[in-house]
Amino acid sequence: MKKSDLPPDHEIPKVGYRRPPKAHQFRKGRSGNPRGRKAGEENMIAIFKRQANRRVKVNDNGRIMMLPLAEVIILQNIKAALQKNSNAVANMFRLAEEADEFKDWSDPKVMGKPLFMPGKLSKEDFMVESDIGIIKMPSRTSGSRED
Repeated sequence: MKKSDLPPDHEIPKVGYRRPPKAHQFRKGRSGNPRGRKAGEENMIAIFKRQANRRVKVNDNGRIMMLPLAEVIILQNIKAALQKNSNAVANMFRLAEEADEFKDWSDPKVMGKPLFMPGKLSKEDFMVESDIGIIKMPSRTSGSRED
């Protein structure tokens, strides 16, 4: 093959990593995964939520109630914890910890500083209370510039 038969360098398509030959590229307007996930197919989180919210019949001292499955599981854990089941007690402590039941909400170190102060404060008093400083920025509208 002569050099004159080859196309110029700028017309030679580059082939390599992440650049397949034109014959093997996906066609325009066509998905690379044509079957894909079926419409309406649920993921694991959706299945879990649906099952946890499913209502079941519960017999509570002769009363039959319809409760969500997640609530029934928590009630069963409480009953088992009261009968000194160590796994159920550990589950209840874990749930209480996740719900921040062990925090001392009256401790200001736990709660942090308040977002607003009741009453009127001057600008200077507010800055002293909240340890805030103000930085003066030069205005852009002033005609003089200091360089």
